[in-house]
Amino acid sequence: MDYVRTAINEESSQISRLNNDENADCVHIKLLRNNTFVTVTDPNGNTKIGGLKASSGMVPELKGGPKLSRYVAEATSEHVGRKAREMGLRSVVVKVNGFSFFKKKRQAIMSFKEGFGNSIVSIEDTTRKPHNGCRLPKKRRI
Repeated sequence: MDYVRTAINEESSQISRLNNDENADCVHIKLLRNNTFVTVTDPNGNTKIGGLKASSGMVPELKGGPKLSRYVAEATSEHVGRKAREMGLRSVVVKVNGFSFFKKKRQAIMSFKEGFGNSIVSIEDTTRKPHNGCRLPKKRRI
């Protein structure tokens, strides 16, 4: 997954590499199939802006499944970005989690960046990946 590099290279002027704050706040974006959770926490993990949940059922006029959930994810992350800017946050670390498509993750990050406007210190993908799983049971012999 090379979406972090592409997100950084596209608009490197907005991402400040010089402003590496040790005490930067964290933005956790969890992308599921139908839901999106966006939470802003301080470095210790205490919630500053509550876990805003967006699901595709929030917009009853629009129908369309995956496209709709992508739109709702973008709208929610941009809304949280605006709220974070209003709270006076200067720099954040974005942590993205979830087994979803590359495009959905990238667009959620970009829409948060548009709403936030200030510097993003780093972007991390915290999705856990299995390394082969448990051993299968022996095959039954007849």
